[in-house]
Amino acid sequence: MAEDEHLVRLAKLVEKTLRPIIEPLGAKITMVENIEIDPYGPRIVIQLSPGPGVESVFVDASPDGVEAVYTIRVDKGLDKRAVEDEVSSTIESSEEFQGVDEYDVAYDAEEGEITITLKARMIAELPSIDEVRRKVNEAITKLA
Repeated sequence: MAEDEHLVRLAKLVEKTLRPIIEPLGAKITMVENIEIDPYGPRIVIQLSPGPGVESVFVDASPDGVEAVYTIRVDKGLDKRAVEDEVSSTIESSEEFQGVDEYDVAYDAEEGEITITLKARMIAELPSIDEVRRKVNEAITKLA
């Protein structure tokens, strides 16, 4: 019984530690799939599985800043350049992305996935998962 109590206590500590990192992204603790901590960084890498429309989100946070990689499901077989240009244009013109210092957009037509990498100084400067999903869907709808 003592070991079970220790595990529950440890789980609560981990949850308390993760909340300030994942909540600004609109994520819940139940979305956490994996956590890696690099004590030499120091940095923490969190893998989230948000659910429908968003395949995964990887958050890599360190004192140097934060990088989030969003993989979003879209239609297969779209024009790669048109998709990447439209999503990039959406990122550049949207208020939700103002805190982003750098970004990259890549579309895989065979898989029907858009991978968006966003870099910022702090986690709170990144858009939420729902905002990214919504903006990508708006961009794809413009292409139709």
